[in-house]
Amino acid sequence: MKYLDLLGVKLKADFLNDLFETYEVEVVYEYDRTHENMSDKYRAEIPDLGLQFVFDENQIFFTLFIDQKQTETWNPFEEDNARLKRFTTKASARNYAVENRIAIAEGNAEFMGKERDWIRLDLSGYSIHYEFVGGCLRKITIQNENGA
Repeated sequence: MKYLDLLGVKLKADFLNDLFETYEVEVVYEYDRTHENMSDKYRAEIPDLGLQFVFDENQIFFTLFIDQKQTETWNPFEEDNARLKRFTTKASARNYAVENRIAIAEGNAEFMGKERDWIRLDLSGYSIHYEFVGGCLRKITIQNENGA
C-alpha cells in the first residue's frame, strides 16, 4: 500500500485494521466538547513509523502526518516516488512545482521556538505540505481536498 492510496479509505478497512493491530494502535475519538461547532475526528498514531492518521466524523481517512525519522521496524508502506516526492529543500520543492505547473502556497513562521519554512503543493484531489526546520525536511502532511 502507498500512503496516497489511503486517502478516502474507511477507518475499518482491512489494510488499516491489520496495520493498527500489528502496531497495537489505539484510535482516539475527538468530539466537540466545547460546543464550537467543530466536526468530530478520529486519530491514530504509529510513533515507530512517524505516522499520525486523521479520520473525519464519518471515519473516512483524510490527513496523514509523516515525520521524517529513521525507522527501525518493518514498514508496510511502499515508496511512491512518482506522486510523493521527498524534497531535501524548500527550493527544490518550489522548482519541481514550477516545472510541473503545480499550484503552491508557501511561507515561514516561528513555532515552539523554531523557525519553520513550508510549502504546499496543491494537486488534483489532495495537497502535500512540506515542513522544513533548519533547512531540513521535518514533516510531510498529505491531505485530501475535503480535509478539515
